[in-house]
Amino acid sequence: MGYLVGRHCYETQAEATNHVMTHVLPVIDKDGVLHHPVFNGTTWIFNQQTIQLTFPECDPLEGYQAGKDIGIVMLAIFTAVFMIAVVKSVILSLREKDE
Repeated sequence: MGYLVGRHCYETQAEATNHVMTHVLPVIDKDGVLHHPVFNGTTWIFNQQTIQLTFPECDPLEGYQAGKDIGIVMLAIFTAVFMIAVVKSVILSLREKDE
């Protein structure tokens, strides 16, 4: 089981959280105070609050399986086209021998 962020599936929730939090831009409020996320070694803190994000679940091997399935279909198509070309050339060469 993995954790989905955008279109990428991370294996652990910590990796997914790190990805999201490292893309949070710092903000300067109206008083001139800079607010930015801080990683203290185990958790992310933003504006004196501990961040606890939730992500939808995903399968990290789903993309691999989809690529494998597409590859098998493409290999079958290329093999069929190659076999048709070979049979066609054999038939044409037999015709030339008869003439």
